[in-house]
Amino acid sequence: MATTATEAGHTAASKRSAKRSRLRERLAGDKPTSAFLPILLVTCAITGLLLIQAAQLYADRSQLAELRASQRPAYKEAQRLQSQLEGVAADTAVLAEQGNANAKLIIEALRSRGINIDPTKR
Repeated sequence: MATTATEAGHTAASKRSAKRSRLRERLAGDKPTSAFLPILLVTCAITGLLLIQAAQLYADRSQLAELRASQRPAYKEAQRLQSQLEGVAADTAVLAEQGNANAKLIIEALRSRGINIDPTKR
């Protein structure tokens, strides 16, 4: 019985050895290797990355367009208020030039804060 176990061990070892030698022959064969598959995989990965980034940029652009559209009314109102304020300031400057004491005080207070008013802005 001892010889049978030894023979079985040798048989299994010889099978493994034969498998390894066939694998080595296959790996070290004279077949030329092709660079097609690695280049294809890299190209697919880069293309996928670019597509994902393009989709993200498109989504960001859409969000910015919506944000801009939502701010448009507030911007128009701010422009309207600014033009009204410039008109009031120009009228105050004209009154100050005409000699109104209160208008002169307002103009001087604004100048002391670095705000110059152009009376022709009206």
